[in-house]
Amino acid sequence: MIETKPLEIESVSANPRADAIAIPESSLKFSGNNIRDRIFALIITAQFGALFAFGLPYAQTLAFGKTVTLKCHTYDPRDMLKGDYVAITYDIGSKVDLKAFKPGETAYLTLKKESPCWQPVSASKTLPKSLKEDEATIRVTVNQGLSSITTGIEKYYVAEGAASRINSEDLTAEVALSEDGMPVLKHLLSGGKDVAKQKDQLPDK
Repeated sequence: MIETKPLEIESVSANPRADAIAIPESSLKFSGNNIRDRIFALIITAQFGALFAFGLPYAQTLAFGKTVTLKCHTYDPRDMLKGDYVAITYDIGSKVDLKAFKPGETAYLTLKKESPCWQPVSASKTLPKSLKEDEATIRVTVNQGLSSITTGIEKYYVAEGAASRINSEDLTAEVALSEDGMPVLKHLLSGGKDVAKQKDQLPDK
Protein backbone atom coordinates (compact mmCIF):
# COMPACT_ATOMS: atom_id res chain seq x y z
CA MET A 1 0.00 0.00 0.00
CA ILE A 2 1.38 3.36 -1.01
CA GLU A 3 1.61 5.85 1.78
CA THR A 4 0.52 9.35 1.00
CA LYS A 5 1.62 12.51 2.70
CA PRO A 6 -0.55 15.57 3.00
CA LEU A 7 0.38 18.29 0.50
CA GLU A 8 2.33 21.06 2.19
CA ILE A 9 1.26 24.47 0.91
CA GLU A 10 3.53 27.41 1.70
CA SER A 11 1.73 30.38 3.08
CA VAL A 12 1.21 33.11 0.53
CA SER A 13 1.37 36.73 1.53
CA ALA A 14 -1.83 38.64 1.34
CA ASN A 15 -0.03 40.98 -1.02
CA PRO A 16 1.19 38.91 -4.02
CA ARG A 17 3.62 41.74 -5.04
CA ALA A 18 5.17 42.16 -1.63
CA ASP A 19 8.20 40.03 -2.46
CA ALA A 20 8.62 41.61 -5.92
CA ILE A 21 9.23 45.17 -4.72
CA ALA A 22 12.64 45.88 -3.29
CA ILE A 23 13.29 49.13 -1.46
CA PRO A 24 17.00 49.54 -0.84
CA GLU A 25 18.01 50.76 2.54
CA SER A 26 20.45 53.16 0.92
CA SER A 27 17.78 55.07 -1.05
CA LEU A 28 18.43 58.80 -1.66
CA LYS A 29 17.67 60.92 1.32
CA PHE A 30 17.37 64.69 1.05
CA SER A 31 19.35 66.07 3.90
CA GLY A 32 19.36 69.70 4.84
CA ASN A 33 22.79 70.19 3.26
CA ASN A 34 21.69 68.46 0.06
CA ILE A 35 18.69 70.75 -0.31
CA ARG A 36 20.79 73.84 0.34
CA ASP A 37 23.30 72.71 -2.31
CA ARG A 38 20.52 72.26 -4.84
CA ILE A 39 19.05 75.68 -4.07
CA PHE A 40 22.50 77.29 -4.34
CA ALA A 41 23.09 75.60 -7.70
CA LEU A 42 19.72 76.81 -8.97
CA ILE A 43 20.50 80.38 -7.90
CA ILE A 44 23.89 80.34 -9.66
CA THR A 45 22.30 78.88 -12.80
CA ALA A 46 19.59 81.54 -12.75
CA GLN A 47 22.18 84.32 -12.39
CA PHE A 48 24.21 83.05 -15.34
CA GLY A 49 21.02 82.71 -17.34
CA ALA A 50 20.04 86.30 -16.54
CA LEU A 51 23.49 87.60 -17.54
CA PHE A 52 23.33 85.65 -20.79
CA ALA A 53 19.83 86.94 -21.58
CA PHE A 54 20.90 90.50 -20.76
CA GLY A 55 24.05 90.41 -22.88
CA LEU A 56 22.67 88.52 -25.86
CA PRO A 57 20.88 91.50 -27.50
CA TYR A 58 24.07 93.59 -27.29
CA ALA A 59 26.18 90.80 -28.80
CA GLN A 60 23.68 90.31 -31.62
CA THR A 61 23.61 94.06 -32.32
CA LEU A 62 27.41 94.23 -32.46
CA ALA A 63 27.51 91.27 -34.83
CA PHE A 64 24.55 91.98 -37.12
CA GLY A 65 23.39 95.57 -36.50
CA LYS A 66 23.84 98.41 -38.97
CA THR A 67 26.90 100.50 -38.12
CA VAL A 68 26.69 104.29 -38.29
CA THR A 69 29.28 106.98 -37.58
CA LEU A 70 28.15 109.83 -35.33
CA LYS A 71 29.81 113.11 -34.51
CA CYS A 72 30.40 113.52 -30.79
CA HIS A 73 32.57 115.34 -28.27
CA THR A 74 33.59 114.99 -24.65
CA TYR A 75 32.42 117.19 -21.83
CA ASP A 76 32.78 117.87 -18.09
CA PRO A 77 36.59 118.01 -17.81
CA ARG A 78 36.23 118.46 -14.04
CA ASP A 79 34.70 115.01 -13.59
CA MET A 80 36.62 113.14 -10.87
CA LEU A 81 36.23 109.90 -12.83
CA LYS A 82 37.36 111.34 -16.15
CA GLY A 83 40.59 109.41 -15.83
CA ASP A 84 38.59 106.19 -16.14
CA TYR A 85 36.11 107.03 -18.85
CA VAL A 86 35.26 109.62 -21.47
CA ALA A 87 31.88 111.31 -21.04
CA ILE A 88 30.35 111.76 -24.49
CA THR A 89 27.52 113.81 -25.94
CA TYR A 90 26.21 113.27 -29.48
CA ASP A 91 25.55 116.12 -31.89
CA ILE A 92 22.47 114.46 -33.41
CA GLY A 93 20.41 115.64 -30.44
CA SER A 94 20.89 119.29 -31.41
CA LYS A 95 20.19 118.78 -35.12
CA VAL A 96 16.60 117.58 -35.04
CA ASP A 97 13.33 119.14 -33.84
CA LEU A 98 12.27 117.58 -30.53
CA LYS A 99 9.64 120.15 -29.48
CA ALA A 100 6.87 117.56 -29.72
CA PHE A 101 8.50 115.43 -27.01
CA LYS A 102 8.46 115.80 -23.25
CA PRO A 103 11.52 115.06 -21.08
CA GLY A 104 11.71 111.34 -20.43
CA GLU A 105 9.88 110.30 -23.60
CA THR A 106 11.39 107.90 -26.11
CA ALA A 107 12.17 109.24 -29.56
CA TYR A 108 13.20 107.39 -32.69
CA LEU A 109 15.60 109.44 -34.80
CA THR A 110 15.89 108.54 -38.45
CA LEU A 111 19.49 108.95 -39.58
CA LYS A 112 20.67 109.40 -43.14
CA LYS A 113 24.13 108.42 -44.31
CA GLU A 114 26.32 111.37 -45.13
CA SER A 115 30.07 111.87 -45.17
CA PRO A 116 31.76 111.70 -42.77
CA CYS A 117 28.92 111.24 -40.25
CA TRP A 118 25.28 110.19 -40.35
CA GLN A 119 22.80 113.02 -39.78
CA PRO A 120 19.27 113.01 -38.27
CA VAL A 121 16.46 113.90 -40.66
CA SER A 122 13.38 113.33 -38.50
CA ALA A 123 12.12 112.23 -35.08
CA SER A 124 9.05 110.13 -34.30
CA LYS A 125 7.36 108.59 -31.28
CA THR A 126 7.11 105.18 -32.93
CA LEU A 127 9.65 102.99 -34.68
CA PRO A 128 9.65 103.71 -38.44
CA LYS A 129 8.21 100.78 -40.38
CA SER A 130 10.39 101.17 -43.45
CA LEU A 131 13.80 102.66 -44.11
CA LYS A 132 15.93 103.17 -47.18
CA GLU A 133 19.27 101.47 -47.57
CA ASP A 134 21.12 104.63 -46.55
CA GLU A 135 18.93 105.21 -43.47
CA ALA A 136 18.91 103.87 -39.92
CA THR A 137 17.02 104.45 -36.68
CA ILE A 138 18.44 105.18 -33.25
CA ARG A 139 16.31 105.03 -30.10
CA VAL A 140 16.98 107.85 -27.62
CA THR A 141 15.45 109.44 -24.55
CA VAL A 142 14.57 113.11 -24.68
CA ASN A 143 15.82 115.18 -21.78
CA GLN A 144 16.81 118.66 -20.76
CA GLY A 145 20.25 119.94 -19.91
CA LEU A 146 23.63 119.87 -21.56
CA SER A 147 22.45 117.38 -24.16
CA SER A 148 18.88 117.23 -25.45
CA ILE A 149 19.00 113.43 -25.71
CA THR A 150 20.34 110.43 -23.83
CA THR A 151 21.42 107.43 -25.87
CA GLY A 152 22.62 105.12 -23.09
CA ILE A 153 26.13 105.03 -24.58
CA GLU A 154 27.50 108.24 -23.08
CA LYS A 155 30.51 106.60 -21.44
CA TYR A 156 33.59 105.12 -23.09
CA TYR A 157 36.08 103.52 -20.72
CA VAL A 158 39.79 104.17 -21.28
CA ALA A 159 43.06 103.68 -19.45
CA GLU A 160 43.40 105.85 -16.37
CA GLY A 161 44.67 109.31 -17.29
CA ALA A 162 44.14 108.82 -21.03
CA ALA A 163 40.92 110.81 -21.31
CA SER A 164 42.63 114.20 -21.02
CA ARG A 165 44.66 113.48 -24.18
CA ILE A 166 41.71 112.81 -26.45
CA ASN A 167 40.98 115.51 -29.01
CA SER A 168 37.34 116.39 -28.37
CA GLU A 169 37.09 118.54 -31.49
CA ASP A 170 37.74 115.65 -33.88
CA LEU A 171 35.85 112.87 -32.15
CA THR A 172 33.48 110.39 -33.79
CA ALA A 173 31.81 107.18 -32.64
CA GLU A 174 31.05 103.99 -34.52
CA VAL A 175 27.68 102.80 -33.24
CA ALA A 176 25.88 99.55 -34.06
CA LEU A 177 22.07 99.76 -34.20
CA SER A 178 19.63 96.92 -33.71
CA GLU A 179 16.40 96.63 -35.71
CA ASP A 180 14.49 98.40 -32.92
CA GLY A 181 17.04 101.21 -32.69
CA MET A 182 19.03 100.12 -29.64
CA PRO A 183 22.56 101.61 -29.89
CA VAL A 184 25.77 99.82 -28.91
CA LEU A 185 29.06 101.76 -28.94
CA LYS A 186 31.69 99.86 -30.97
CA HIS A 187 34.61 102.27 -31.32
CA LEU A 188 35.52 105.80 -30.34
CA LEU A 189 37.68 107.50 -32.95
CA SER A 190 39.91 110.54 -32.47
CA GLY A 191 41.21 111.95 -35.74
CA GLY A 192 39.91 108.84 -37.48
CA LYS A 193 41.98 106.52 -35.28
CA ASP A 194 40.63 104.11 -32.66
CA VAL A 195 41.21 105.66 -29.24
CA ALA A 196 41.73 102.24 -27.68
CA LYS A 197 44.62 101.48 -30.05
CA GLN A 198 46.49 104.77 -29.93
CA LYS A 199 49.70 104.44 -27.94
CA ASP A 200 49.87 108.17 -27.33
CA GLN A 201 46.56 107.94 -25.49
CA LEU A 202 48.09 105.82 -22.74
CA PRO A 203 49.02 107.57 -19.49
CA ASP A 204 52.62 108.45 -18.71
CA LYS A 205 54.45 105.97 -16.49
